[in-house]
Amino acid sequence: MVPLAAEAAKVRMLLATPLRGVADLVADMHTAVEAAVGPCVVGDGDGFPAEAASALEEEGVAVLQLLLKSLSLSYSPELGLAPFLAPLLLLVAHGAGSAALEAGGGSVTREALRGQRSDLFNCVCACLGRLSPALMAGKPWGMPVTATVQGQVHVPAQPPNQALLLWLWVLLRYLQPALALHLQAAEPPLSVRLGRALTSLLGTHTDAAAHLRLIELCLFSIPAEVAFPRAHTPVLLVCLLARGKESLLAMPPDSLLPAFTQLRLSTPREAQLLHEEACAAHASLPHGLAAAVADAWAADQPMPPPYSVAWLQGDELDPSLHTPGRLRRWVVDLRPEAEHKRGCFALTRHLPPAEATRPEAKRPEVREAVRAELREICDDGGVAPALLTSGDPRTDKGTPGLGAQLVREIVDEFLADGFANLGVLQGSGFHALSLEQRSAMLVSDDVAPDFSSPGQTDRLAGAKAAAERAKAEAAKAGEKLTRVFSFGRKPARSKAAGEGGTP
Repeated sequence: MVPLAAEAAKVRMLLATPLRGVADLVADMHTAVEAAVGPCVVGDGDGFPAEAASALEEEGVAVLQLLLKSLSLSYSPELGLAPFLAPLLLLVAHGAGSAALEAGGGSVTREALRGQRSDLFNCVCACLGRLSPALMAGKPWGMPVTATVQGQVHVPAQPPNQALLLWLWVLLRYLQPALALHLQAAEPPLSVRLGRALTSLLGTHTDAAAHLRLIELCLFSIPAEVAFPRAHTPVLLVCLLARGKESLLAMPPDSLLPAFTQLRLSTPREAQLLHEEACAAHASLPHGLAAAVADAWAADQPMPPPYSVAWLQGDELDPSLHTPGRLRRWVVDLRPEAEHKRGCFALTRHLPPAEATRPEAKRPEVREAVRAELREICDDGGVAPALLTSGDPRTDKGTPGLGAQLVREIVDEFLADGFANLGVLQGSGFHALSLEQRSAMLVSDDVAPDFSSPGQTDRLAGAKAAAERAKAEAAKAGEKLTRVFSFGRKPARSKAAGEGGTP
């Protein structure tokens, strides 16, 4: 067992080590404490005692210096530590015997706060250990790959966490496409503010009571043995942006930054509702998108740049998985005619390369007509589009007949039209589907079944029977859509409709 005197010597040596960015830390802590306690007064006026606020600031700086020095990190405002810590300081102040603060007429001594320093430090470490393991591991900005003479090595990145911000924009385009395109006009300063909101658990946008409620809900309402859902904080931020959607969309680009700063949660009830909204949105995310956002948040491995929209997995289009909260997908098949005939999903609009690449004057009109058809279906609720390509849509090889650039244009057009929950499914994903899934999901499939294992014949028969039942149920459920819409041709105008009839 290490002697206590030896541990004390290590702590003294650690405290004597200079910290880079300490001036920024002092300034940020002053701003965060001021925002948490409200107006400060000297003497007996109404408000939070200025002497107590100063003591809280000093205590917060001391705790964060010890934490950062122990992690061999410099202070950066992008860490979000000051706004995250400030509400916790208020709890410590009350624990230090400052009951008079609640009445607005007393103060708390620096000596009393110092007596609670170890408890505060342990509390902060426990919170950050749940919220941001990457920070507690000393690499909050990720680990990009850098080429050296000896080969590729992983080195800690500089702030901010670029991979996390890139995936945050993908998440925002998935849940709020129109808002995402509008906010991108305020780049890059907005990304800096978004990053601080993430790392502080929205501490930059909450009053003290609301922030403490978020900490309780996000970090301590789940059992200790259950891992913290790492994608939850980015989803929280997107839901906060969605709350201010109308006002943000009405702002010109040069006013978006201050408008974003004014989005706030004032009460514990508001924090509770936002947390519930985020839980529902998180449950509806595609598996690949949720996993990628979580990996970016963990920052423990290099991540390739994301595509502009979410990846979908083949089994996410399985009708049997359409439980409450899950979307039904209508597929826009961008594969060549031969691939489409070999196998396509039941709810599909085929847009072959020959149709999508008509002469320049006609091409946008064709794609616009497809989006208009899908708009009526998606607006009916519970349905979202999925683009299907032969392979990787980022390569010309994966998009035969179209090319990666044209596919990206098609994606951007769907986003500009406000199609939420848009995703891309690579056709190569068909190979990952089981025999039962192929039979249930595909209209036709020329892939020969594998009879090498015992019982496979019975499985195939059972799968086909289940597929027939699923298609019959889908036909009944989609009867209204079928009457309203025909992808093959436009319904003939009835004679009774006259000139004002519906086409």
